Amino acid sequence: MGDEYLWDGSGEPDAEVERLEKLLGRFRSEPRPVEFPAAATSPPRSGSSWERWWRVAAGAVLLLGSIWLLRALTGRAEWTIAGVEGSPRIDGKIAEQNDGWKIGQSLETDGTSRVKLRVDGLGEIEVGPNASLVLLEANAAQQQIRLARGTIRASVTAPPYVFLVRTPGAYAMDMGCAYTLQVTGAGVSILRVTVGWVDLQHGFRQSLVPAGAAAESRPAIGPGAPYFEDSSERFREALETVNFDVEDAKARSDALTILLAEARTRDAFTLLNLFRWVDADDRGRLYDRLAVLLPPPAGVTRQNAVDGEGLDPWWDKLGLGHAKKGLKGPPRVEE
Repeated sequence: MGDEYLWDGSGEPDAEVERLEKLLGRFRSEPRPVEFPAAATSPPRSGSSWERWWRVAAGAVLLLGSIWLLRALTGRAEWTIAGVEGSPRIDGKIAEQNDGWKIGQSLETDGTSRVKLRVDGLGEIEVGPNASLVLLEANAAQQQIRLARGTIRASVTAPPYVFLVRTPGAYAMDMGCAYTLQVTGAGVSILRVTVGWVDLQHGFRQSLVPAGAAAESRPAIGPGAPYFEDSSERFREALETVNFDVEDAKARSDALTILLAEARTRDAFTLLNLFRWVDADDRGRLYDRLAVLLPPPAGVTRQNAVDGEGLDPWWDKLGLGHAKKGLKGPPRVEE
């Protein structure tokens, strides 16, 4: 037998090789053509009307989602005038219904004018007489207004920290609520919250104000501790000294004595706020009065109060709930 038979089957086979081929022949595998699924070999179909509808719908959803994302990242959320009384002015020109209020423009009302402003998806504000405002920023991520004087009433449905009002004494950061904010001729701002919470900030001073409470802010000082407006007049007068007489420690300590004597159980909210702003000696006095008005929870000690830490369970005991927190927390506001 030549080697050709073993390589390519040509030539005469050897007898022994023939015998082996016959013995092993039953194990030989037969080559078969590769079979493909019918879907891979059949011509493409145009598809049913239902399938085509779903493709169109999916494309539309994708397009709308892209538009929403683009608007959230770079778009403008414009203010428009939804109501007018008298002759308010935007940049000196008389404003009319449906006019827009643009970034950098001033809006002023005289003694007989009022304006209602609205942003779709955010809410609205009412501007009272003798007010002066400037629109600083207007987009889907944040709205900023500077209120130099006058009164606004805000009703906001946007997520926390989207709507911000700058005043001479603090930044009022909306947390999904309704409130009134007034700035006097001396630059003092007075906040009154009717729904939800407002976060007042200036530098390192912060005041979280819940519904039913009020808080004042002063230029160069910032916000003071919030209070309920049904507290006594002597309580509110003493609180004003404690909050803002930053140069006279004795006057503040004397005022705290009056405030503690006037405090009711409901005023425990104000006393808890003051732990951050009074001296260590006065923190002990705050603790003693609070322990009578609202006994401390287990684990909260006088030393905790003096150190100004570990008081969270006492806040919980107030039963006021908690301010909503934005996913990213309060924004950093440039002075």
